Amino acid sequence: METLQQKWVMACIDGSAMSDAVVDYAAWIAEKVQSPLELMHTIEHGMLLDNVNRSARHTPNMREAMMQDLSAQERAESKRLIAEGKQMLDAIVQRLEGRGIKEITARQRHGDLASALEGIEDEIRVLVIGLRGEDHTGEEKAVGAQLEETIRALHKPIFIANGEFKIPKSLMLAYNDTEGARKALQFVCKSPLYAEMEIHLVHVNDKEHIGRPILEAAEVSLIRSGRQYKTALLSGDAQTALMTYQQTHDLDLTVMGAFKHGALHKLFFGSFTLKILMNSNKPVLLVR
Repeated sequence: METLQQKWVMACIDGSAMSDAVVDYAAWIAEKVQSPLELMHTIEHGMLLDNVNRSARHTPNMREAMMQDLSAQERAESKRLIAEGKQMLDAIVQRLEGRGIKEITARQRHGDLASALEGIEDEIRVLVIGLRGEDHTGEEKAVGAQLEETIRALHKPIFIANGEFKIPKSLMLAYNDTEGARKALQFVCKSPLYAEMEIHLVHVNDKEHIGRPILEAAEVSLIRSGRQYKTALLSGDAQTALMTYQQTHDLDLTVMGAFKHGALHKLFFGSFTLKILMNSNKPVLLVR
């Protein structure tokens, strides 16, 4: 049976400014959990078409010649993108040489990222991806077009990098006693990644007689795992309370669970998680 340490930490690279942070977070995770690291670069079909010149006029008997010309342009553009991608991957592999990573590989794929990852999901231990890609260069508040599709497609932990790399020393575990939250709690308790972090177990509930037992039940797992932790029972609007707590304590990472697609969409793109990513420049780990 394949062990967790044989599965890959997967870093999605696209040449954007966020890629350096993605690589550094993925390398840090791979070192800490003693898993191999794979760098993936995908070339979407739309990227080929974007740079193809379609300025030729439609004139009689010119259609076939124009189609041949477009095909030639697409092939040339494909070769250029493949060469650039390989050069980028080679440079990253060289940059990581000497780190304590058991194995580093790089691969290129054609097509959209979500489809490429679905085909190799069983090989992945954790996916590291940037909040936005090279299509959003200079847009500080933008969210990558492929991010939601990737989150929906992959049933693995997804680490979303946002901003410059910084080794996380503390984390906020946003806990609401759902199946996803309980899985996130167990993930934090078992993974060596969190063994030395200060963990803030946070629950939002205006009714203390309900919220306090939820926190105390979750504490049991943290105690058994020997983790360093604090607890906080917050009140008020959940999004505002969690974001304020994360910013007040300057916590380096937010961990939260998610399961259902419908709930995931609401959770990620309609609420707290997205606000954290857009406003704090701190990464988020979604556990599925």
